[in-house]
Amino acid sequence: MKELKERTIEKLMELGLSRNEAKAYIALIELGVSSPLDIAAASGIPVSKIYYVLSELEKKGIIEVHQSKPKLYRAIDLTRALDILIERYLEAKKDAMKLIEMLSARGRKANTKTLWIVRGRKNIINRIKYLIKNANESLIAASTDNILLLLAKNIRQAISRGVNVTLVSYKTRDEATNLIVKRFKQEAMLRIRYVIAPSVFIADDSIGIVYITRHLYRVPDKRIETALLVEDEEYLPIFSTYFRFFLWYPSKLVTPPEEFLSRPRTYRVYYRAVEDARYLLSIGIRLKAEVEGWLISGDKRKKVTLKGKVVNTYISSDKTIYNLTLVTNEGKKYLLGGKRCIIEDIETEKITLIPTT
Repeated sequence: MKELKERTIEKLMELGLSRNEAKAYIALIELGVSSPLDIAAASGIPVSKIYYVLSELEKKGIIEVHQSKPKLYRAIDLTRALDILIERYLEAKKDAMKLIEMLSARGRKANTKTLWIVRGRKNIINRIKYLIKNANESLIAASTDNILLLLAKNIRQAISRGVNVTLVSYKTRDEATNLIVKRFKQEAMLRIRYVIAPSVFIADDSIGIVYITRHLYRVPDKRIETALLVEDEEYLPIFSTYFRFFLWYPSKLVTPPEEFLSRPRTYRVYYRAVEDARYLLSIGIRLKAEVEGWLISGDKRKKVTLKGKVVNTYISSDKTIYNLTLVTNEGKKYLLGGKRCIIEDIETEKITLIPTT
């Protein structure tokens, strides 16, 4: 009972009550109509502070007072009280955002998109959820089956928005891995890895998080979990390359590719587009593509949007070179490469593959 009460106090504090206000409100819920002295005794709040606490709760609108001698107090309906607190919280959040934006607009402008440290499991998970929430077209993720289950709702919401998800799940328990397979086998390109490694999450090939989970610590209970937030696109290829060679390739594919690729898919991670295009062409599926990128001519770069059909793919034996050959609707032929490509005509930023029968 004591633990339940403490958890309730913490949740009410998250909605904007002070600790004493939360304790007094819970006491009123338990006691019903009560005097200040009874509330003080039940909540453990000093009598010298109880009148101030009750007046603050009254101002917030979640308790009512009867003007008798002594005064009597009662809590309003619990659902209505929570609605009031949530409304106040959202209004405070809105006001705080406005003030912060005003201060930010007046402050110095600096390039802060580099590498940042995030500490603590809860903070890391919240940051990963935010990254997933803001993914528009592409998400690659590799983590333990337990972590992916924590994030399953967020990942499925991303999938429902049309985000193309590539997953590697590290097996820690049969039950957890089976749940991951059941939930994502049809909705993401999923592989299973049998050796635990650092977790990697990259959204739209533009921002990423590398997470050292407690499983990788020798004495996990004595270490604070740590993650690296990578906002600089110059550093990000280091981690996307790690994902490709050390996490993606060595893992076992469980998604049936023909079914998963039977509908249009958008890619920001270029090698994944080439892999899937090669598979579709190999089973006789004709493939259209819509491409956004840069036409490279010497030292000049020109933004282009192309539409056409994919007629060929190439993956070098060491898997360091990937490209597609596209014939546009106007009959022009281009060799498409990924970011920082050297030999290709087009540096691809985004490509949508559209299978046709």
